[in-house]
Amino acid sequence: MMRERLANVLAWVAFLSLLFGVVPFGAMFIGYQLEELQIQPRFKTLTCEEIQDSDSDYQDLLSKYEGALESGVKLSGIIVEKFDPEKCRIAGSGKAIRWIRGMEVGFIYANLSEAQVYERLGYRTFFRNISNARYEWTMLLASPWLPIVLLLYVTTGKFRILPWGK
Repeated sequence: MMRERLANVLAWVAFLSLLFGVVPFGAMFIGYQLEELQIQPRFKTLTCEEIQDSDSDYQDLLSKYEGALESGVKLSGIIVEKFDPEKCRIAGSGKAIRWIRGMEVGFIYANLSEAQVYERLGYRTFFRNISNARYEWTMLLASPWLPIVLLLYVTTGKFRILPWGK
């Protein structure tokens, strides 16, 4: 009778460890790995005049891009957004954020923080921004699950993943 109660308590501890440790840690691990696969955009805030300057790197890139399009060269995956000076002056208050992500170049005509720019470009950093303490506590909660399940298997002869299963 006492052995059965102890087995039930251990099964509940293992279940809570699974629920609050193993599953969240697995989700955090997978989310972190998926975020690592993203291409991180680079961006820089420039004035409208800096972008329109004939010596700017954007103007050089745009002329090469348009020249390639006119000559009929297939540019798979390369996208260069045209600069809109009117939007820059009005919406961006004289500034624009030029961003580069892989083979794409574009502009954001607003004064945004770094986090807002990443959000606007669809770059997610939720799992990277989770503190190390959160990962450590979740791993600490997950750690008793497997040893308890194996102990229950050795002592009772049954895998008890769920505490109400006998």
